[in-house]
Amino acid sequence: MMSCWRGQGGEKMRICIDAGHGGSDPGAVGNGLKEKDITLAISLKIAKKLSQYKNVEVVLTRNKDVYLPLSSVRTPQCDVSVSVHVNSGGGRGLETWTALYNKAIESQKLGKLIHQNILKQIPFEDRGIKSKKSSAGNQDYLYMIRKPIGVPVLVECGFIDNSTDAGILKQESNLEKIAQGIVNGIVQYTGIKEDDDDMTKIKILYNNKEFDGFIVDGTSYVEVRKLAEALGLNVTWNAQKNIVELKK
Repeated sequence: MMSCWRGQGGEKMRICIDAGHGGSDPGAVGNGLKEKDITLAISLKIAKKLSQYKNVEVVLTRNKDVYLPLSSVRTPQCDVSVSVHVNSGGGRGLETWTALYNKAIESQKLGKLIHQNILKQIPFEDRGIKSKKSSAGNQDYLYMIRKPIGVPVLVECGFIDNSTDAGILKQESNLEKIAQGIVNGIVQYTGIKEDDDDMTKIKILYNNKEFDGFIVDGTSYVEVRKLAEALGLNVTWNAQKNIVELKK
């Protein structure tokens, strides 16, 4: 478990999830896939899962297909930083990068847990946990390991140019499992707890389609956009009035 974090005093733990590449930078490309799309899909799933935990604030460096340079926008103030990527170059399997210098001991603990938990979910070939020193001196080689304020880990979720790995990445259910593996690793490392003390999770069924929901004090709740769209309604957000509008 993480030896020290700000949330122990009641303050929220900030977990940064960085979806690699984006916008004009597609990242690795192969087998009809683009790295930027896969990393965003996995990152959004991670954020959704982590939102169910107590005293946690999830910070996404991007939540849509937009280009972000390797700068401070990718390394906000946080306790933990996980950068999601997909590899290329003729190999196969999962590899996880951790620090030699930037919070090295904690980075290696977190990286090991994330790596192990992904492999429990997905039959990737195990390429191991890696670290690399920069040629510039005593610092980490990868920017998203060297620069984050929080404990840094970078995950390479398979090789996009390998047909076996690409087959895994083309399945939405597998992206869900990869996200779950990363979340499980973060949870084991930080010791955060699910925020379910005062609510009961439920499924809401409409025309044989399931929606996640919950009950608090006898009232059922569900994400309005998903249910409204299933009902054939358009959903818009009026930021000036703080109103969600549903229209046919």
